[in-house]
Amino acid sequence: MYSQLITAQRITPWPDDNLLEATEQDRARIVQAAPVRRLQQKTQVFPLDVKASVRSRLTHSLEVQETGRQISRRILAALPAGCACEGAFINLVEMACLLHDVGNPPFGHFGEQVMSQWLSEMIDPLYQQALGSTPSSQWAQLRQDLLLFDGNAQSLRLVHSLHGLNLTLGQLAALCKYPQQLQVGGRYGQHHGWGSKRGIFFSEQPLYRALGQRLGLAPGCRHPLVYIMEAADDISYCIADLEDAVDRRILTLSELITALRGADESDYMGALLDQGLGSDRGFFPHFRQQLTRDLVTLAADTYVREHQAILLGSYPHALLHNQAPAARVLEILKQVARQLVFMRPEVEALELEGYAALRGVLSTYSCLLAIPAPTFARLLAGEGNHELFFARRLYHRLSTRHLNAYQLAVAHPDPRFACQQEQEWYYRVRLLLDYVSGMTDTYVLEEFRLLSGI
Repeated sequence: MYSQLITAQRITPWPDDNLLEATEQDRARIVQAAPVRRLQQKTQVFPLDVKASVRSRLTHSLEVQETGRQISRRILAALPAGCACEGAFINLVEMACLLHDVGNPPFGHFGEQVMSQWLSEMIDPLYQQALGSTPSSQWAQLRQDLLLFDGNAQSLRLVHSLHGLNLTLGQLAALCKYPQQLQVGGRYGQHHGWGSKRGIFFSEQPLYRALGQRLGLAPGCRHPLVYIMEAADDISYCIADLEDAVDRRILTLSELITALRGADESDYMGALLDQGLGSDRGFFPHFRQQLTRDLVTLAADTYVREHQAILLGSYPHALLHNQAPAARVLEILKQVARQLVFMRPEVEALELEGYAALRGVLSTYSCLLAIPAPTFARLLAGEGNHELFFARRLYHRLSTRHLNAYQLAVAHPDPRFACQQEQEWYYRVRLLLDYVSGMTDTYVLEEFRLLSGI
């Protein structure tokens, strides 16, 4: 089964390589990709500052990568020898972990909410300004796809449609955490427990269908390595967010210990806390190492135990979805972080600043969505210098890479669209979302200040 799921094949044919070499090439392309570098200027939880010990999205992703490697090694040690190419298996998991956040907009999940809120308010009037016609019967589906911006879906779009990394099929599929596609009527398919998530944009549906057909994945089913990436992310961020909060003096270590003891009085939690407090290395190094070790073991054991369902992509839970003591502690860490960290003024102040900046940038650039397609085509052709003096200056700030992806998408009629005008405008909205979501936290703040004349 792994011989089909982990393959050297790519969407665009490449000179024949053996499997391990193909995944090594994936590693090189990913590590050198600009979206990965931008993660160093995206906030994990706390405002970016000169204190290098506080995690950015990049340092978080490196920790997820290492945890994914540990889980993979335990799984491979437990599976029958030779059932999978070990080097390729680990390469794909590590790179999926490194890429898992690249589609996140500035300010992470809060940024997703801001972008979706702005779209819900503006998409209808902008449509009328640009097209000036009655929407087609398909528009409700396309509208819903644009409204629900999701960093997971953007990750696939980023590495393939925008940056053209031409990764192996298994590497692309291992990025698709929620392989849901928008169905007729504007609803997402209900498959295997992740029906509420948006994992594939309408723009990437043909790509994901091709992946499924060539890898033998049924519609809506995960690639097995996605389960490992998801578990590695859960393990890493839950511990790290609280460690950073103590490091930033958002809360004291004694406050954290009291909250954890009050939330879970089990012997397992008590031993974790007591051993951490008594460790010569300090509380967090011991706590993190012991809990990570137990969670890695739990994730690997679940993968091996549920191997057949996972291979089919139909296992309906996360690997850490059970009542084992370590898994319960992980849930407690999430709860304590929500209660004691994420609602603190310092964190919310960052989000308020991000809210103003994101909405301000989107609102200013929305004039590029309000003009009719022939007028936008004039911008592309370098015309309209006088009457389009403001739009032309904004257009010049757009990424050439994003503009090329837009032009490629609208160059020929797509039979999936009922109306060619809507095809063009759909991808023009995607163009703006690609541009803004690709900004770092610091860059979107600078752009907002420039556009505001501050």
